[in-house]
Order: sequence, then C-alpha cells, then structure tokens
Amino acid sequence: MNNMDRKKYKKTIYTIIILYIAALIFFPTAAYIITKNVTVSLVFATGMAVLCILSYILNKVNDLYISNIIEQLSELIDVLIQIDSKNQKIFLSNEDTILSKLQNKVLKLSKILKNNSMHEKQEHENIKKLVSDISHQLKTPIANLKMYSQFLFDESLPTEKQREYISILHISIERLDFLSENIIKVSRLESGLIHLNMQIQNLNQTVLKAVKDIYVKAQHRCIEIKYSEENQIDLKHDRNWTAEAIFNLLDNAVKYGQNGNIIHLSIRNLGIFVEVAVEDENGNIPYEERNNIFMRFYRGKNSTRQEGLGIGLYLSREIVTKQGGYINFSIKGQRNRFSIMLFKDKE
Repeated sequence: MNNMDRKKYKKTIYTIIILYIAALIFFPTAAYIITKNVTVSLVFATGMAVLCILSYILNKVNDLYISNIIEQLSELIDVLIQIDSKNQKIFLSNEDTILSKLQNKVLKLSKILKNNSMHEKQEHENIKKLVSDISHQLKTPIANLKMYSQFLFDESLPTEKQREYISILHISIERLDFLSENIIKVSRLESGLIHLNMQIQNLNQTVLKAVKDIYVKAQHRCIEIKYSEENQIDLKHDRNWTAEAIFNLLDNAVKYGQNGNIIHLSIRNLGIFVEVAVEDENGNIPYEERNNIFMRFYRGKNSTRQEGLGIGLYLSREIVTKQGGYINFSIKGQRNRFSIMLFKDKE
C-alpha cells in the first residue's frame, strides 16, 4: 500500500469516526440502535462461523472414527473366517468395547451354527442308516411273501406244506407290521402329533397292560416275568403311551434274553415320584455303549442279529419325558436296570 492509499484509508476511517461521534451527539437514539444491530449481526455471524467450523471438525472426526470401526470390523471378519478350533480372537474378551462384545457374540453364533451343522450332519447320517436298516429289514419278509405266495398257487401242494408256507407268510406279515408301526410311532412323536390323554388312573393296571402285551412272546422264549408291587398307586398319566414305554423295556429284555432268563418287573412308591423298574439277566451292557442306548436308531454291537430299528428305548424315553418324568439306567450286579420315574401330583 503506497502513501496515497494510506492517506485515503486514514481519511475514510477518520470520516466514519467523526460521523459516528456526530450521530451520538445529535441523534443518540438512532446511533444506539445502529450500534446494537451491528453488534448483534457480528455476534450472530461469528456464532454461525464457529458452528460451521465445529460441524466440519465433528464430521471429520466422525468419518475417521467410522473408518476406524470399519477397518477393525474387516479385520475381525477376516479372522473369524479363518477361525480355528482354538477360538482365535482379535480383541480381548475382557475389553469393555463395542467391538469386543460384538466379537464374543459372533463367536457364540459361529459355535451355534457349527453345532447345528454337525447335528444336521448326524441327523442326515441317521436317516441314511435308517433307510439302509429299513431296506435290509424289509428285504426278507417281502421276498418271503412273493415266493411262498407263489408256492401256494400249486394245487398239488401237500396240506402240511401249505400250513408251513402259510406260517412263514404270517411271520413275514407280522414283521412288516412291526416295522411299519414303529416307523409311524417315531414319525408321530417327532412331528408333535402325539396328544397325551393325562388322567389320574391306576398305574398298576397300566403296568399289567404292558405285561399282557409281551406275555406270549416271553412265554415262547421260555422267559419268566416276575412282577412285584408294594401297593396300588393312582397317578396322572397317559395309560396307552405309558404302557407302550414299559412294553418297549420288556420287549428289549425278552428280545435279547436267553431261554430260562427271568425279567424282574416292579413298581414302587418313592415319595415325590413312582418308579417302574425292569431288570433283565442279559449281561451288562458294555460301558462304551451306555451313553448311546437311548439315541434314536442306535443299535449295540450285540443286537445286529435281532430284528429291530433301535428306536424302542428312544420311544420310551420320549414318552416318559413328555409326561414330565425321566428314565434312568443302571447296573445291578449282572443285571441291566431301567427305571421309569414318574412324578406325582402333576397338574
């Protein structure tokens, strides 16, 4: 700025000051209003400028924070994708941060999904095994039905042979009926189609109903059923399905028993619950199989020569569980002991 410009600038400033002083002397009210408005405008303009600057700074900080979060999330996802059995982590579990909490939840979700996947895989294997077992079980009776029914068309067949073939056909039909009934029961149980008819009724009669259903088969195998009861017990339960659960325990004892064996069946009042126990003399179930005997479709090493699908104990447990009870397995000397525990006074 040269001297001429400086003189003009000073002259302008002096003129504004002189005019302002004159206004204060001759027009004090107007000068006050003008001064006040100018001050307010300056304060407002300054405030707006400050807000704009703060907003800009906050946006920048927020962008940096979000970018940092996204970057850490990306690292977390990369680690979780390659996670191993040691549960590798990028954040410490004891950190009280959003990302640490998110990591823990994602790890839990990952574990749940992995378990579900393993469960579904096991279910798939069970179904494949079931189809294989059913095919194997159906093969013989269907072949017998086809073959011996054709033999019976021979009019010259002796009466004795006719009776023999008819007996074989009858056995094959019973086996098919057994397979279909058990498959239907499992299907109804797992699809929720079983509706229990819970009533207060005599449990002793329910136990005897199961004995009646198994008696002929036990007699045919020369197996004795010894039944003992302390007193008559009235209990809220479903008679038909509870009898089915007891029958399955008795049926297993008969199926895997030897001629001359004794099955010990008892019913006892044990305070808050009632016990229906079945003890067989079939030799102790191997230790490594005891945790699996109630699994659906499970068959032990010694059961492969017997007909069945491995669902009897599974059905019994599910039936009892749906009534609020449970089944316990234990070893008593050389006996296998299955106890159905039904709680009393259930509404």
